[in-house]
Parts: sequence; structure tokens; C-alpha cells
Amino acid sequence: DSPSCNIMIFFLAPFKFWRRLCSYLPQDPSSRKKFYILSMFPYPSGRLHMGHVRVYTISDTISHFQRMRGHQVLNPMGWDAFGLPAENAAIERGLDPEDWTKSNIESMRKQLDSLGLCFNWDREVTTCLPDYYKWTQYLFIKLFEAGLAYQKEALVNWDPEDQTVLADEQVDESGRSWRSGAASISQIYYSLTEVTALNVFTGREVPVVISSKNEFDGHLDTVMGIPDSSEEEAELAQSLGLSWISVLKTEQDGTQTLINSDEFTGQSRAEAFNSVTQKARERNAGGYLTSAKLRDWLISRQRYWGTPIPIVHCSACGPVPVPVEELPVMLPKVPSLSGKGASPLKMAQDWLRCQCPRCKGPAERETDTMDTFVDSSWYYFRYTDPQNPLRPFERSRADHWMPVDVYIGGKEHAVMHLYYARFLSHFCRDQGMVSHREPFRKLLVQGLIKGQTFRVAETGQYLTKEDIDFSGPEPIQRDSGSRLQVTWEKMSKSKHNGLDPQEVLQQYGLDTMRLYLLYAAPPEQDILWDVKTDAIPGVLRWQARLWGLITKLRAAREGPETPNPSVLNKRERSEARKIWENKNYAITQVKLCDDFLKPLSGLSQVRNPLGSVLLGKGSVLQQPWPSVDPEYLQTPDTLQLSVRINNKACGSVSVPREVAQDAQKVQELVLNSPLGARLLSERVIKKAILSPRTALINFLVDE
Repeated sequence: DSPSCNIMIFFLAPFKFWRRLCSYLPQDPSSRKKFYILSMFPYPSGRLHMGHVRVYTISDTISHFQRMRGHQVLNPMGWDAFGLPAENAAIERGLDPEDWTKSNIESMRKQLDSLGLCFNWDREVTTCLPDYYKWTQYLFIKLFEAGLAYQKEALVNWDPEDQTVLADEQVDESGRSWRSGAASISQIYYSLTEVTALNVFTGREVPVVISSKNEFDGHLDTVMGIPDSSEEEAELAQSLGLSWISVLKTEQDGTQTLINSDEFTGQSRAEAFNSVTQKARERNAGGYLTSAKLRDWLISRQRYWGTPIPIVHCSACGPVPVPVEELPVMLPKVPSLSGKGASPLKMAQDWLRCQCPRCKGPAERETDTMDTFVDSSWYYFRYTDPQNPLRPFERSRADHWMPVDVYIGGKEHAVMHLYYARFLSHFCRDQGMVSHREPFRKLLVQGLIKGQTFRVAETGQYLTKEDIDFSGPEPIQRDSGSRLQVTWEKMSKSKHNGLDPQEVLQQYGLDTMRLYLLYAAPPEQDILWDVKTDAIPGVLRWQARLWGLITKLRAAREGPETPNPSVLNKRERSEARKIWENKNYAITQVKLCDDFLKPLSGLSQVRNPLGSVLLGKGSVLQQPWPSVDPEYLQTPDTLQLSVRINNKACGSVSVPREVAQDAQKVQELVLNSPLGARLLSERVIKKAILSPRTALINFLVDE
């Protein structure tokens, strides 16, 4: 079952082989130190893109590295499967969102397999399945019972394209939906109402005024108006014909004290603020402002494909949570979806009508569904105990694995998702469900993979490669000859700069693609994908050199006689010493590069190994991470630096280890050495290149 292959056939590992290797990984005993590596689970769109490949390559590499270091590793995968894209796609195609989603999951699972990724598939979770959203509903009920989930009329952001409410965080700085891009509409009402509110301190009724302001100072949506406190509020009360009792008196020195305020009379305004706030807290009617920026999270969505909100509306009892033993509230089938108007769940009459859990009278179920950020706010807990039918997760298992040691994902989720996930984690800690408050120890935000885009300068139209003439000094539109704007942007089908991972896989092979993604840029930085000028040719050459070296070493060690280092001459011993030093130096510098060790699958079975790295049995994934030889740590604090001039070896110079990576100091030491004085003193040095991986410096000089 070998795949089609190119010249690098010896590096291509078929995905079935890698899955087999993953299944052979030892079951880590619980006595080992745990390491929980988590990459943000994907929405099952049906096709992986290069951003997926990059993030999962990074997490897979870290997973192998930590396992080889002796850790017990958890590297799970699942599906953020509810949401508007699936519902919209199903509407366009006349399909059931559930069928569409499950088909996409199956397709993407096969694509992930083809990348040789060693996920803990036995812990797979899917948010649209009842065995998952049952516990999303359970956590919602716990929030409701704790007073942290409630229902009220509110000023909302309305997405006219997706026909649903948006949280404030889901509207960008230009007032557009983060998903559809449509300009949101804020529903605003004006003027004095017939409604009154009760002042719980005085027992008096106060009028309610709805303002046209989007928000008040401090990002608040509700304030108590005090005409004595500002001219603006006094003018508002006068214009509406409202009377009031003065509660503030201004002294000659400008300070203000309270009057006509019962037990608070005589206190300064600052003292009264603290006294009133404390009394409000005691009566559960208010308190100190926790944040001036973070507001309550609006989670209701007027769409079908989401977790049903487990609330029943009763005319006698009001909103009542569904009893836990009756969960999950199943998402019913509906005759059709249009994406317009009221929630589609209103059409499921048999599901809609129910009995009130409290008074047993007639009632109706809540027809809004939860925002998908609720589903993803706790999935990292479920991975620790994914098959538990009795509770969201067993505390002992969650406490063993949590917090996540490294969490990897895109920058677009670094605010909203983390805010919600941390909120749920803190809540679970307060409920006694887990020991840790913070869910993530470290966040690694990987950069984007960008492709070149070509746009017509006059219209902004994105062009395909076929529409462009590259024959001249600058690319132009083939038909019109119009000049083009060339930029690097996030890969997208609409911008014609995307790249199919399967095509890259077939062209270059699995290991080459993974090595490139790890080598092209640090994880946090963007990669500009251009196969003509980027590092892929260099990666291919490096792989060929490495494999050639391994092949020669295997041939040398497969002979009938065991190699004897004592027969080496002086020059050979010197070279062997350099190799030994370079090996140990590389081990001290290399932190995450398990792909570098893959050729050792070909060394672990040689007949006459010399050295512990070749003594292991089984695949490379089952080998321990190489350690530094103790003798190396005791050597003098210098190393032999190889010197090259125009890529030709010219000798070596001893340099202190502490400056071995300081290019300027190393260059000075070489130039001041006898070797430098003899070979470089009278030559014009154009550039000096210090290798970051081996003890080597290369001087480029005029001939």
C-alpha cells in the first residue's frame, strides 16, 4: 500500500505505517510526569488547510519530544461541530446539518491520518453528539442555579446575514460580524417608560428611562441617575418632568456629603459609596464593579444547529431549568431550514410543548440554542475523561492532567475563546469539580501561512495564477495588461492563494512538508509560502545529505567485525573528537526536532552499534531522547570552531563556549588568531556566517 512517491521515496512514511507506530507507543504508567499538549480542535469544514497542518505538526512534534523525554503525554483531538457554517451549508445544499457534519468529520479524520499525526484518538470528542452536549447543558444549569446564567431583554447586535444575535466580542471594530462580515444592526429604543423600578434600600419606586446611548461611562448598560451629581442628569430629569429629593450637599471646600439618606446621611461621597456598595452586596442587590471592559456574555442564538438551552418557560413559574436526570434535551429534527426569521426549533411542535418540571403545568421549551463558544469553553476537561456517562469528568482524572501544559492555536481565538474557557474553568473550581483555576499553563499562538495574492489595482479584484502574465519584470493581468498589487495574505479560496495540503503531500512527501513547516519560521511567526524562493529546496538537500550519511554509517556497522576506535590515527581521532563535540553541542541546543531523528528508524537495528543511541529496539518513536555525554559537561570551557573561507575548510580555532554563538566576538577571535592572521589579514571580508547549529564559521571574501 505504498503511495506514489518522488525522488525522496526513502523519506516518505505512508500514513498507515505511522498510525501503526502510534498504536505501538507504550502505555505510559501513571508514575511518569504528565504533559498535556492541546491544539485547538477544528470546525469540521470537510477540508484541512495548511494552517491546520502547521498547528498539528507543531503539537505532534512537542508530543513526541516530551514522550521521548519520559513524560506521560496526552495529545487528544476532537471536533467543534456545532455552528452556523454547517447550518448555512446544509441550507444551500438541501441537506441535514447532522449528516453534513458527520460526513465532513469522517473526511477530515482521514486527512489527519495521512499526515502521520499521533493523536490520542481513543479520547475523541464531538460537540454535536448528545453524549457531549448533555454535559454542556449540565454546566449551563449549574451556571443558572448559581445566578451566573440568566435571561433578560437587552440591546443586541443583530447579524442580518446569519439572522442571529452576536455577542459584543463577535463584532469587530468596524461594526461587522466576525463570521459573516455583515454590518451589525443595534436594536435601540428611546424616551421615558411606564415601567418603574423598586429601590431596595428605600422601598420607593423610581422611574425607568431608556437612553439612546449605546453604553454609559465604564461600559455600563444600566446606571442609577442622581440629578444632584451632574448637570446632565439634572437637565434630563427636568426635561422629562421628573421630581427628586436632593441627596448631596456641597460644602464650601468643594467636598460633598450625603443628606436625606437615612443611615448614610453625613458621610462623605467616597465613604457613602463604600457603605452603599457593601450593603448592596449583603442584600445580593449589587456590588463592586469587577471589570470596566468585560461584560456579561450573550450566548442565545436564533438558529438550529447548536446545543439546546435546557430551560422550560412556564406561565406560572417563569424560566425553570430542566432536571439533570432528564438531560440531554435532544436537538429535534425539523422539516426544513431557511436561515431566516425566528428560531427553527419553533417548528418542532411536539418537542416544543412540554410539562413544567416544577408545577407540572403546560410549558414550552427555550427555542434559542447556545453559541458554539460555550461548547468549546470546557472541552479540554472532557478530554481527560471522555467516555464518562455519569458526569462531565471525574475530578481525579481532570486533576491528574490539568492544567494544559501547552495550548496551541490561532491568534483569532486568543481573546474570545480564552476568556470564555478561563471563565468556565474558574467556575468549575468554585463548584468543587477541579483543583486548578487556570486551565492553561502556556499559550503558543502560531503564525499564519500566507500566500501571494494578485489584485487588479483599479478594482481590487483577486486573480488566479492563470489570469496573470509573469513574462515581464512585473506581473500584469493577462487580458487587459492592468498593473497588479502583489501582497502576502492569509490563504483563502476567495483570494486564490490557497494551497491544498494533499497536493503538497503528494509532491514533496510527508517528512519534507513537516520539516519545512518547522524550519521555515519560528512557530509564532508567519510563513510566506513561495516554493520558488523559500526553504523547501534546502530542506530536500538536507534530507538527502542526512540520508546519505545514515546509509554510509549503516554500511560501516553492518560488517562482520565490530569497529575498533583504538586503530584510528591521530587525524582520524581529531575528526572523531569534533564529531563527538558537535553531537553533544547539538543535543544541548536542539529543543524540539523529533523529525531530525526519524532517520534513526534505520539505525536502531544495526548489527554492531557503538553508543547508546543505537541500542534501542523498535521504532524511533519508542526511543529515549538522546542525552549529553557526562564527559562533555566536564570538558574545558572551550570548543574547536571550524573555519571555512568561501566554503573551503581551512582549519580550526579554539573559542570560549560562552561566546560561541556571538558572531561578532567569534569573528574577532578568529581574525586575531594565528590562522586568521595568516589567511584573512590581507583579504576583504564581505560577510562572516556563524552556524547556529554547529561550531563553524564561514568567511566570504573577495578572491
